[in-house]
Amino acid sequence: MMELEEALKFLRSKNSGERIEAILELGRISNAGAVPALLKAVSDDETGALACWALGKIGDKAAVPKLLECLASSDPQIRHEAALALGRIGDSRALKPLMKLMKTDDVAKVREECAEALAYFDSPESLHALKSAAAEDKSKAVREQATKSVLILLSK
Repeated sequence: MMELEEALKFLRSKNSGERIEAILELGRISNAGAVPALLKAVSDDETGALACWALGKIGDKAAVPKLLECLASSDPQIRHEAALALGRIGDSRALKPLMKLMKTDDVAKVREECAEALAYFDSPESLHALKSAAAEDKSKAVREQATKSVLILLSK
């Protein structure tokens, strides 16, 4: 196991395998001291999605603006991981963008992860959006996840 400083050093490596291992370790460590370096790693084509995942594991609200930008990425994997990270962080700034993406994204997996993320927001808006997705989304996986999220919110 790496410590924070060692993982941050490997995150600067030219070797993508070392950068990936560093991000996995930073997500495991969940230390807010890694957030600035991970925010830079989000822009790396090889590690961007994984960096979003690690930011979600850490849960620091400082990552919210960058993760919101990631919702517009051309890479569906980055959009998917950013949506989950924003859900885990639970910052209200993410509510409307997640609801919009759940409704409009072309990729079912992204819409599904938005539905999962919205379960973290105990609000009438998220509940309404999830009920709509549960009834109307063209993807069975999205409808099922939206239904699960509705049940989670109703049980709170």
